[in-house]
Amino acid sequence: MNIENRYTAAREKFFAENPRALTQIESVKPAVIEACGVTVDEYREQQRLVIFAEAARSRGLEIDEFVIRLLAESPEQANEWRLDQHRKIAAALGIDWDEYKQLNRIAG
Repeated sequence: MNIENRYTAAREKFFAENPRALTQIESVKPAVIEACGVTVDEYREQQRLVIFAEAARSRGLEIDEFVIRLLAESPEQANEWRLDQHRKIAAALGIDWDEYKQLNRIAG
């Protein structure tokens, strides 16, 4: 499962476990949404992202870690996903993986 799919799955799981949050989003009348110049679908998707991010922050977590905690099936899988994220950051920064691990005190 790639990162984008993990984020989507985590949001779906979060809202399945928190139906009140989804009900709150869907309770805004379509006419009110459209009067703001956005479609109902755009508004609802944007609000899902905002509420999901707020849920992560309220738990003291970055969104990436919140996704991992929602979906990882084992501590090993969680660590694998964390390392994968770090590898991508290192690559994006153009830093050698071994150097990145040393700079960030990452074992593994």
